[in-house]
Amino acid sequence: MSKYRGRIAGMLIGFLLVIIWNFIFYFLLESPINLPLDLLYTVILCVVGFYSGKSYDINNNNLQEMKEKEAENKKINDEMQHVLQNIEEVVFRTDEKGHFLYLNQAWQSLSGYSVIESLYKNAFHFLSLGDRQEILPLLKRLKDEGKDKHKFDVSYQKKEGGVLWGEIHLKFHYDNNGRFIGSVGTIMDITERIHTEEELLEMNEELAIESQKLAVAGQLAAGIAHEVRNPLTSISGFLQLMRDNATKKQREYLDIIFAEIKRIELVLGELLILAKPQAIVFKEFNIVDTLYNVSQLLSTNAILYNVNIHTEFQKNTLNIRGDENQLKQVFINLIKNGIESMPNGGTITIKAGKENGKVFVSVEDEGAGMKKETLDKLGEPFFTTKTKGTGLGLTICLRILRDHRADVQVQSFEGEGTTFRLNFEEVKLKKKWKKSTGMLKAPVG
Repeated sequence: MSKYRGRIAGMLIGFLLVIIWNFIFYFLLESPINLPLDLLYTVILCVVGFYSGKSYDINNNNLQEMKEKEAENKKINDEMQHVLQNIEEVVFRTDEKGHFLYLNQAWQSLSGYSVIESLYKNAFHFLSLGDRQEILPLLKRLKDEGKDKHKFDVSYQKKEGGVLWGEIHLKFHYDNNGRFIGSVGTIMDITERIHTEEELLEMNEELAIESQKLAVAGQLAAGIAHEVRNPLTSISGFLQLMRDNATKKQREYLDIIFAEIKRIELVLGELLILAKPQAIVFKEFNIVDTLYNVSQLLSTNAILYNVNIHTEFQKNTLNIRGDENQLKQVFINLIKNGIESMPNGGTITIKAGKENGKVFVSVEDEGAGMKKETLDKLGEPFFTTKTKGTGLGLTICLRILRDHRADVQVQSFEGEGTTFRLNFEEVKLKKKWKKSTGMLKAPVG
């Protein structure tokens, strides 16, 4: 009804004017009735009132639509500003000279500069000097070539000091004549990513150095082992001949010499294991059975140290793919290290199970634990905390685990013990549909 309000009002005003005209003309002036004139006057007033009201209705409807569109645009603009002011990426717009014309609130969080003090300043003012010298020629070349967008990384000077890295996505704007008129873009904080990449680069360099050291150690080990073994065999043989004709006192000394020669042979054997590439035969096997056999093998040795070996296996079957003999060597070495770390006795807990799609094995002791400096050096050739250790056992273990692509985690605290956790890829063996006649093996532990 409001859509036709003007036309209705116009018609009513027209009828009202006709009534007023008739009252004045016929009642007050007592003029004779002139029906054609009255009809003509009535039609003219009604037509004028109708079209005046129609014009009013059109203008009023247009005005209402404009208000609605303005309210809608304001709502959209408010929502857009809300989004722009709350996203983590910086959104900006510049003119043809590079001055900021728009910045959202993320700019202050990123750079430390407020939006008000940054507007209408040149964007290059906030770049570090080195990047400024590189970016300016690059942008000039891109504009000369008529490129419409580009992405690059730059470093910014923060207001409170320090440097942050930003990834800029820039879009160039040109007028109809191809003249550059400004740009819009975003800046994403990638400082953490850059630092992570730098740390990874340093880590890779350190690993490369360690790899070279291991290669050199392997070559030296092979050379030393071969050079020393031959004369050592001769010395051992002649000493054995001397022992047959030696006095009791001399035999005591010779026994000490033979013990030290055996220790030298042990070191040489470990050196050769470190230097010589070992043939690995990968096959699927149940690591629970392997751990059970290893724990039984070392239980007698553990009793001598007043150490109890406790096992906790989530399942009876946890299949992995690898060289069982080599992994046995790893488990034996880790358990022996745990036993030797508890001269006053204690408990070694061996756990195995499945977590996050991987098979894990952990060996936990209650020994003296290690300092952070010691943890950082674990696996380095010839580094050991034992008085009679060679420093090669753990190096060999880590190489075996690396060949098996196992994740190794070590956690140790002084006075609280050490935990080695190994993560392997699980192998799901195909089920054989046969009738079972045996009984399920009871969990060990």
